[in-house]
Parts: sequence; C-alpha cells; structure tokens
Amino acid sequence: MARTKSKRELKFQPKFKDFIPVGVKTESIDLLHEEIEAIYLMDFNDLYQEDAALSMGVSRTTFSRIIKSARTKIATALINGKGLHVRAENQALNIALICDDEENFHNLSIHNRYIVFVQLFEGKVLQTDSIVNPLYQTDLKPAIVLTKLLNENGVNYLITPDAGEGFKSALLTKGIFIVEKEYIKKDELQTIL
Repeated sequence: MARTKSKRELKFQPKFKDFIPVGVKTESIDLLHEEIEAIYLMDFNDLYQEDAALSMGVSRTTFSRIIKSARTKIATALINGKGLHVRAENQALNIALICDDEENFHNLSIHNRYIVFVQLFEGKVLQTDSIVNPLYQTDLKPAIVLTKLLNENGVNYLITPDAGEGFKSALLTKGIFIVEKEYIKKDELQTIL
C-alpha cells in the first residue's frame, strides 16, 4: 500500500508566477508550489533545514529532496536560458513512464514498447494515455527522439532507471526531470515527487 503524500503547509504566495529571459521566446520549467516555499524559507528567510521542514510540516529528508529539486530547476533555467513558471497547487502534473505493459509499470526502461503518460492533479490520477515508443526495437537516439516527444506532450517528469548523461542533459534543457526508479505501482504515482 502506498503512503499518502503528506499535506504541505504552504504559506508563501508569490506575487509573480512567470519569469522569462528578456527578448527570448523559450519554454518554461515548472517550479512546484512546495519548491518555491522551500526556496522562500531556506534561501530567502535563511532558516535551517530543520526549521524550514517544520514550517512546511514535512520531514527533514522530504524537505531536503524538495529544496534540491527546486535549486536544480532554478539552476537549469538560469544556465540554459529557460523561463520559470511557479505551478499553483491546482495545476496538473504530467509524468511519463516507458514500460512493456500499459497497466503495470514494472521493469521500466527507455527502450520498452510503450510510453505511458499519466496526468496527476492534487495527488490523483486524472488521465492515462499511451503510445508506442519510437525507440522500441530501433537504434534511434533517446536524447533526440524522446526529448522532443516528451516535451511536445507536456511531460514534467520521466520515471526511468536507465537514462544516460546526454539524455538527462537534453531533458533538463526542456525542463523535464528524471526520477530514477525501475518500477512503480500505479497507486504510488501520487507520492513519487
């Protein structure tokens, strides 16, 4: 049985939700509300991790994961000239998994038969779609083919254990982040991030 994602205490309400480099048309990287809260508490208010975690109502290890993700996204946006969009709590999140069975997410790999797109909203699965993976039984390059495909489908996170450094870098330039897992149960998706 999957653990329920604890409700975060999110008190900070940013006045601005979109940050775009001047004079550049670019894609944006989504910064979750809990991530901007972590940045606000730790980097702006200069709290220690223990105090910031307490303020958010999460464990220190959970807070550590949230702040690391936030900082990686901000660094990626700054270095690659991408925009940043602060995602409100009521926006959907898109996850992709690449598996051989559209119903069971075991033995995940970027070369499997199907790409399954899962849309989450407030910790619940809204929609699930799948397509045949263009890499299945081919020698196409993941960094070229999958990066474009995942970006076109609005994916925020790809769950896979076998992304090489070049592929990870290509995904990061599009604001798509990797969650390294070999398998996951459907009812665990809402707690993965």
